[in-house]
Amino acid sequence: MALRKRMTGAAALGAAMLTGFGLCAPPAQAAYTIKIEQVGSDVMATGAGSINYTALAPPFGDEVDTSLIAASDGAVIIGPTTPTDDTYYGGVTGPAIAFGSGGEFFPNSGDGPIVGLGAQAVPPNTGIVAVPQGYVSGAYLGTSTATWSGATLVSLGLTPGTYVWNWGSGATADTFTIDIAAGSFRTPPPIPEPATWAMMLLGLAGLALVRARRGVAAFG
Repeated sequence: MALRKRMTGAAALGAAMLTGFGLCAPPAQAAYTIKIEQVGSDVMATGAGSINYTALAPPFGDEVDTSLIAASDGAVIIGPTTPTDDTYYGGVTGPAIAFGSGGEFFPNSGDGPIVGLGAQAVPPNTGIVAVPQGYVSGAYLGTSTATWSGATLVSLGLTPGTYVWNWGSGATADTFTIDIAAGSFRTPPPIPEPATWAMMLLGLAGLALVRARRGVAAFG
């Protein structure tokens, strides 16, 4: 009985220590990254992550935007190509105002939640982040995309490199990264030709026939 009490006490102490460590552990920090790369004959931007806007300036109000890129203005928005409600938060600081010399370009397609960053804002030398209207700080945003068909990094005036904007400190620290992949070229997966599809279907039909015959032979 005494041994059982000792074990129970040790277990309780261990649980208390684990709880204490959990309380002392720093909370996970949010981060959002947009990667822009050449995909075949198109330029594609893919973003994912979460945004903690706790340390940012109060929202400027609700806006309506579409996805776009404007390297000379240090602005990028990905997601829907149709007007979509979003909210701006200010106070973002980064290494540069622009990430290229290109003007404003609208993508041919895009999907996912609307998310963006603008390096030029009020007050001077700070930027803004755009999140979907009603977005809860720190929640996972999922994946957003934007595709500029028949474009290149050069034609969009994008300078390859990794650009990081940040804000907050400690538990409110967060980053927004734009990664323009230098020299990247990703070939999209090929679409099988009709003849290839026919051969695949014929092969599957042959396998099914062989299995059917074996089943009949086994019961015979």
